[in-house]
Amino acid sequence: MISPFASAFFGAIVGVLIIIGGFLVSDYFIERKEKQLKNADSLSSAEEILERHIEKYILEHFKELFPGWSIFDDHSELESRSGKRDTPVGVRYRTKAGEIDLLCIDQKSSLVVVELKRDRAPDRVIAQVDRYMEWVRKHLAKPDQRVRGLIITRRFDSRLFHSLQRRRDIRIWTHRWNLRFDKRPKPQ
Repeated sequence: MISPFASAFFGAIVGVLIIIGGFLVSDYFIERKEKQLKNADSLSSAEEILERHIEKYILEHFKELFPGWSIFDDHSELESRSGKRDTPVGVRYRTKAGEIDLLCIDQKSSLVVVELKRDRAPDRVIAQVDRYMEWVRKHLAKPDQRVRGLIITRRFDSRLFHSLQRRRDIRIWTHRWNLRFDKRPKPQ
C-alpha cells in the first residue's frame, strides 16, 4: 500500500507535469499562429505590391488603355487635401466608404469607379464597388451625371459573372498580368 505522503507527492508531480505540458502545448499553438500571421502578412504585402504594379502600369499607359478617358483630378479636391500629390486625385481616392483604386471620367463624362484585383475577384467585390459608386453619386456627381463601376481582374468565377448579368452599371474586364523569369540574364 502507498503511503499518503507518496500519494500526495505523486499527485503533485503529475499536476506539475500537466501544467508544464499545458504551457508547452499553448506555446506550440501560439508559435503556430504567429507563423500563420507572419505568412499572411508577407502574402498580403506581395499582393499589395502586385496590385500597385498593375496600378502603375495602368497609369503609365492610361491614354492607350482608356482612350478618351481621364483620371478624376478636381482642383477643389486638390485644395481641400493636405500635402502635395505626385498622382492625380482620382488615384487611390480616399472616401468614407473606402479607398477607390481609380476614379475616372469616361468619354461620355460619366464618373467611373475602377476597382483593381490582382488575381481573382470574388462576388463580394460588387458590394464594394456599389458602396463606392453610391458615395460618388452623393458627393461628387453632378445631378444628371452617370456613375458606373468597372472591375479589372485577372480571373473571376461564375458567381460574379451571374451576379453582374442584370447589372448595367458595373462591368468587368480581365487583364493578363504575368511574371516571367529570365534564367540566363545578361548584364545591361
